[in-house]
Amino acid sequence: MIYRIVISFFLSLLLALSPVAASAAESKDKGLSIAPLRQEMTVPVNKTGAGVFTIANLTGKLMKVNLSVRQFSVNDYDYQYIFRTPEYDWIALKQTQVDVQPHQSVKIAYTVTIPAGTTPGGYYFALFASTDIVGPGLPGTVQAASLLYLRADGKLVRTSILQNDSIPLIVTGSVIPYKFDVRNTGNIHFSAYFYGQVRSLVHLSQEVGTSHLLMPGAIRTVEGTVPSPILPGVYQVTYGYRVDFAQIITAKTAYIIYIPPWSVAAF
Repeated sequence: MIYRIVISFFLSLLLALSPVAASAAESKDKGLSIAPLRQEMTVPVNKTGAGVFTIANLTGKLMKVNLSVRQFSVNDYDYQYIFRTPEYDWIALKQTQVDVQPHQSVKIAYTVTIPAGTTPGGYYFALFASTDIVGPGLPGTVQAASLLYLRADGKLVRTSILQNDSIPLIVTGSVIPYKFDVRNTGNIHFSAYFYGQVRSLVHLSQEVGTSHLLMPGAIRTVEGTVPSPILPGVYQVTYGYRVDFAQIITAKTAYIIYIPPWSVAAF
């Protein structure tokens, strides 16, 4: 069974499926928390690795917490998370249920065994904790998860392509928008810095951008803007991304005509 959960960029790592779930640092909030929110692990094929995560009870009552494992992936373009029953039974939790005392935390150990013959690359799991919280104004069952980005060691391929880019020819506003898709054509996740920059013979703006994760086999839509220059004219806009694992830049260049409203009014 596939579970689909739409969450914003900042909440995607938390994966809180209830308003009462919170980070451990925010002790004033009441609910269930889990840490770390994201883990990375590399395990050689036919070997076993070990990890640990922490669950915390931020309420004043005993909490019975159920623990489980799911796999996750992302949709194309919008990168919505998809959770499903694990295809691989590689992760063994030390315990699947635990009692957590009020305002206390418990460490949960687990092992990861990757069998012989496994294709190298990225495999993605979510370590879920769930509990029932009963009380006035409380929703009942709450969940939180720690995302495990697992690498089956071997030949890891990090490649990508930029496609379907677009940018307006004429710009009149205070920013110049651009848009493109990035497909991770490799077998492992990686991060990249996505940016835009404007230049002319006498003008060069600073890069404006942000970092995103790219999951293998998935397409991510990137939308960004760069501040428009002050003077009207023809400008060159460069937009693209730099990967985090090498000195590789993938970028496109386009020309735009900038016509600020004040320049039209002047005539």
